[in-house]
Amino acid sequence: MTRAPRPTTAVLAVLVVLAGLGARALLPAAVGGPLGDALYATLVVLLVALLAPRTRPVVAGVIGLVVCAGVEAAWLTDVPGRVVEAFPLARYALGTAFTPADVAWYAAGAVAGGLLLALLRPRARGVDRSLRHVRAAAGARRGGARVAVPVVLVVALAGGAGALAWVLRAETQDLSARVVVAQDALDGSADRVADASVRDDLAATIADARALVDATPVLDRMPGDAPALAARLDADVEAVQASRLVFARAQAAESRDALAPVVRRAGRVLAATDELAESGQDAGAERRASSRDALGTAEELTAEAQDDRLATASLTELETAAADLTALRADLADATTDLMTAQDAVVCPEPDQVWFPEAGKLSAKRLAPIPWAPQYSVRADVLDGLVALDAAYRAEFGQHLTVNSAYRSYEQQVEVFNPADPNPLAAPPGCSNHGLGTAVDLSMGPEGFDGARYAWLKEHAEEHGWTHPDWAEPDGRLPEPWHWQSVETPTEY
Repeated sequence: MTRAPRPTTAVLAVLVVLAGLGARALLPAAVGGPLGDALYATLVVLLVALLAPRTRPVVAGVIGLVVCAGVEAAWLTDVPGRVVEAFPLARYALGTAFTPADVAWYAAGAVAGGLLLALLRPRARGVDRSLRHVRAAAGARRGGARVAVPVVLVVALAGGAGALAWVLRAETQDLSARVVVAQDALDGSADRVADASVRDDLAATIADARALVDATPVLDRMPGDAPALAARLDADVEAVQASRLVFARAQAAESRDALAPVVRRAGRVLAATDELAESGQDAGAERRASSRDALGTAEELTAEAQDDRLATASLTELETAAADLTALRADLADATTDLMTAQDAVVCPEPDQVWFPEAGKLSAKRLAPIPWAPQYSVRADVLDGLVALDAAYRAEFGQHLTVNSAYRSYEQQVEVFNPADPNPLAAPPGCSNHGLGTAVDLSMGPEGFDGARYAWLKEHAEEHGWTHPDWAEPDGRLPEPWHWQSVETPTEY
């Protein structure tokens, strides 16, 4: 009876041990565990061949399976547990728990071990001694091949498994790194994209990528799956960045456009305060200088944020420009308010008077004539309320409101106000609500505060957007029953 050569069997046993340890160390438990169980059975079969070289491969395979199954069944008792507790290294031979499914892997490993032994065993030679010298050389070559082929197969199997594990691990690490980048892109783009759906797509791809990273190699994830998902991840990140660029460009343009009216107002206020300073009503050179500096910076940034420049700017440049323009808008508005407040303190003597550079200088397109008294005008946006109030008044008293004064130009206000002998009924130019087109003087008749007209207006005027200010009340600073103003009249900055 022929037998398997012991040196070759021993080499194979060592290789199987190394492959089993490597499988458990390098591969995920879902793959390395079953493969380790199969190689354990293969090792037992080879050990049987080492102890009894003439054992037939089939018998050795059966013995290996029986031994492995017996070790597995032994875990139904407490004996293996005690042995492993006393000698921890024994777990490599005895395992750690009873798992019925392991028997199937033992069977596969036992079959593999039996096949290896079958390849190692030389076939029977003929008894014809006259032909032995002819076959000697060929037999030696075949014997070497019988040894080399199993070794090569085992090495190739172990190498292939190792290469597969390396490829899967490398792909997983690359995908994990891309997930981190993608998550940063997703977090950084919140409320900063023109199309919110691109963020939804990226979030879904990130979830798929994380699921793939956690998936079981070979069983749930094959080589090439991670790179394909990484490419999809990159495409979604690129879409988010492109949408973020569109959004940032729109934000920068919007911030620039929102700054424009603030710049225009600051320019008007600064010009008016410069003019008043020349006439001896200086609000303070430092405040005017501060407003001038802010205005200059705003004009410079506005010029740099024109559409042609925004079209070629990077994402960082666009987001910085939008933030700078927004911040400058607030700074310029504050500087303008500070300058107006300071000028108000110099020009307007009463605390309830508010100075505006546009007072008395409204353009004709902002004014509208009063229909029943066309010689007088008010600001166009408050006319409808006055018309409605007149209609209600006419239904009550049978006549229109009697208008004695409405919008006054700057020059008209200069005529009614004399700085040398101030008219207590006329505010200085720039301080009168009449100059803002939001005030009218209405005849209350000789009864004044005591008449039915005043009482009715006091009760119903605010229903139509008009009111009687506190300073004009009977107990106010300057009692004027005829002065009525729109609720839109500014009383502070």
